[in-house]
Amino acid sequence: MRISLLLLTLILTIGCATRNIKYDRNKILKKYQAGYKIFVDEKVEKEFLIAFLDKDNIKNVRINRRTKEVKISQIKPTKLLKMKDWNLDSLSIDRKNWSKEEIKLMIIDDVLMTGKVKEMIKIDPNAIKSIKILRKEKIHKLNLCGHYKGETLLITIK
Repeated sequence: MRISLLLLTLILTIGCATRNIKYDRNKILKKYQAGYKIFVDEKVEKEFLIAFLDKDNIKNVRINRRTKEVKISQIKPTKLLKMKDWNLDSLSIDRKNWSKEEIKLMIIDDVLMTGKVKEMIKIDPNAIKSIKILRKEKIHKLNLCGHYKGETLLITIK
């Protein structure tokens, strides 16, 4: 009787569909984007692919395989900023009146973002480790791209 009770308890605890994982954006995208609903602070985040959260602000991440849900809880709810809300003049001392249209490429953690995706990106300001604007003159000087006409925004996430 004790052995069967022990086995039953063991099976129930191992077979649980809900589990906690450590926040790793790339792992969540790779494993759980297809077929799972992703919630951030109890709201459905349909565009988690283009959202960058501060990993230091994540309380827990719960995966429920039965309901196909990933629930991400933050310590403090933060507002994610889109590129249209950014003030690029504060990034450069020597140049003022930046136009967002001049930035043709955005590179976030070695991933290239262009076009509409670049405008849709949402970032928690506390998640940004470093941000830099690479001027087109420097790109031409380095011979990285001869016909490129625009600035590049380089962002590193914590």
